[in-house]
Amino acid sequence: MQRTVLVFPVLQGKTDAEVRSIADRFRARPDEYAESRHRLGVTLERAYQQKTPMGDFVVAYVESELGFGEFVGAAVSSDLAIDRFFVNSVREIHGIDLTQPPAAPLPETIGVWTDPEVTTRRRGMAFTAPTLPGVADAGRAFVADAFSRDDMTRSRRALGHNVEVVTITATPEGDIVGVYLEGDDPWDGNARLAASEDPFDLWFKGELAKLFPPFVDFSQPIAGVTEIFDSVELHVLA
Repeated sequence: MQRTVLVFPVLQGKTDAEVRSIADRFRARPDEYAESRHRLGVTLERAYQQKTPMGDFVVAYVESELGFGEFVGAAVSSDLAIDRFFVNSVREIHGIDLTQPPAAPLPETIGVWTDPEVTTRRRGMAFTAPTLPGVADAGRAFVADAFSRDDMTRSRRALGHNVEVVTITATPEGDIVGVYLEGDDPWDGNARLAASEDPFDLWFKGELAKLFPPFVDFSQPIAGVTEIFDSVELHVLA
């Protein structure tokens, strides 16, 4: 299974209603949505709107049998009306033309942590932030180290989290990171991580400070994130 956190910038001037129109169409036509996502191998899809000083974003979390490139190729070549709507809407709302070859490397998931003792789906949350220039390799090494430590599991269980996924995406403006959290209440868990004085959590936040610009402060809760879609609520995907 492929786990990917996808970041879509919102074009300036787009309204919240326009930003949420894709999610609204999916909810309004669950049977069409289910057929589309079954063809694309998607088993879970969640999306979040994030308002930041840099502009608005939609951050989507997808679990699929296909990699991102295969997923996009299948969506672009689909004869389903809902897939054509999706491709056109991504271009109109986010300025991303999925029918054209990507100008940068595809999104790369650099870390997945899951709690093996949790076998049910919990609530999700996703956000994005830009990294400092030239830190991609350091970020990969940090995530690999942190996610392999026993303290990671201890820390996240204390926060009520059961999934954490990190994807890095190259853009013309620099690399950005998408993070997906899942747990009892990931907003509360994130706030408690920000305030935590646990040694592992302090180390974790200190290492993050080396990878992100000063205005991205993980000692403060992530703000401005609202859930706009959750395929679990439609009960149509396996």
